[in-house]
Amino acid sequence: APGPALDIGAAYGVASLAALEKGVEVWANDCEPRHLEILATRAPAQLRQRLRLLPGRFPEDLALPAGSVGCALVCRVMHFFEGPRIEESARRLFQWLAPQGKVFVVAETPYLKNFRRFIPIYESRQQANLPWPGLVEDVAAIAPERGASLPSRMHFLDPAVLSRVFTEAGFEIEQARTFARPDFPEDLQLDGRESVGLIARKP
Repeated sequence: APGPALDIGAAYGVASLAALEKGVEVWANDCEPRHLEILATRAPAQLRQRLRLLPGRFPEDLALPAGSVGCALVCRVMHFFEGPRIEESARRLFQWLAPQGKVFVVAETPYLKNFRRFIPIYESRQQANLPWPGLVEDVAAIAPERGASLPSRMHFLDPAVLSRVFTEAGFEIEQARTFARPDFPEDLQLDGRESVGLIARKP
């Protein structure tokens, strides 16, 4: 990558620590500063010089120089955003990335067992060509089993929506597809389309 790696929503650093071990300079972001403090303590002492902590809400609290980032991972973050915030996130990432830099996005689709009652609604919105078919206004009403521990609103995404947003922001799409999550609990696994991944490149 043509610059440091930006890990959005890094939490305790699963991806950040792996990148540091590979010799990458990592800028780790999370909205909860205590998560980043744990990440820093978990990083081996000899690797901490390549770790920069960026607490704050993404994207609004981050002020990064244009072209300063080599690649960015946004893993399991955007399905908590509404449409305009997803669009703004894509625009900011495009601004921050260096030419030929890439962004990697992982988000949830509605094809989760506990959200199966929402799937017909989602698919009817897709057929109607609505721009944001995956927006759930009342999570607890649709998924009461886990709804108490989730935000009241969620925004399930798919390859078409992510591709549209990142193309409009200026990216070239390299991959956009759903994939299975055998690592998820059984009450979430449905049919192998539980998550969506996107890889996009800044020309």
